[in-house]
Amino acid sequence: MNLKDLEYVKAIAHFKHFRKAADACFVSQPTLSGQVKKLEQELGVTLFDRSTKQVTLTAKGERLLTQINVILEQTQILKELAATSNEPLQGKLTIGIIPTIAPYLLPVLLTSMKEAFINSRFSFIEMQTATILEALDNGELDFAILADVPELKKYHSVNLYKEDFLVAVSHDNSLAQQKKVALRELQGCSLLMLSDGHCFKDQAQQFCFSAGVNVSSQYQGNSLETLLALVAMDDGVTFVPKLACTERVGVNYLAIYPNQQRNIVFACRKHYPHLSGVEQLGEWLSAHPNLKAKLTKSLN
Repeated sequence: MNLKDLEYVKAIAHFKHFRKAADACFVSQPTLSGQVKKLEQELGVTLFDRSTKQVTLTAKGERLLTQINVILEQTQILKELAATSNEPLQGKLTIGIIPTIAPYLLPVLLTSMKEAFINSRFSFIEMQTATILEALDNGELDFAILADVPELKKYHSVNLYKEDFLVAVSHDNSLAQQKKVALRELQGCSLLMLSDGHCFKDQAQQFCFSAGVNVSSQYQGNSLETLLALVAMDDGVTFVPKLACTERVGVNYLAIYPNQQRNIVFACRKHYPHLSGVEQLGEWLSAHPNLKAKLTKSLN
């Protein structure tokens, strides 16, 4: 038994296909299949049901996969400790970031972030929250920047900032002359939302439902920019996080009362080997003057 064999099992369980797993592991399918067969013989169990078109784990395979994931994660932690024993933020660091934050936060911070942490090579990947959490568990990500959600209780997190929600309306909308809007005043408006899977949508819907405001089924987009383009055409209204409220032709931003916010956090696995580095980077991000200026800037 060796670690490669365990990686093969994990890949097959993920792809549910021997060839795809072999491609992902950069080996031939016969090599992967042969090694897994040897592992099954050594353990005295059948890990996979090969009788159907889609390969699935057996009941014993499911139980063993849990331990395989633990072994591979601990191995990765050992490698990370050895590689960065003296400098917690040294080398390549992969950070997941949700799409409603990435286009607005990275331009504000990225250049100075590289200058402040010259021994680090940051790589950012846009992902929805569920994908980020899975990638953190698998060790594919070191850290993540995302909105706080209940699922984050099992992760180590550092608060970065609180961000107001605002309402974006067309210049031609009857609400456009107001500086603030109560949620109940949005009743009857065509309220545009992001598609399922975006935690921003889930958070916005929660306070919409409590105010009796219905969400339009006319369009569900994958980007705030698309929603704001529709708002500029007076084809509906939408909620926008404060950092995304840049000047756009035809769009007004209104504060909401009572105020609605989301909490943005920096997260990693609880057993990540360099929690001190996570704290260090989180503190640097939250104290950044450009970020503070964006969050406090008046939109009037």
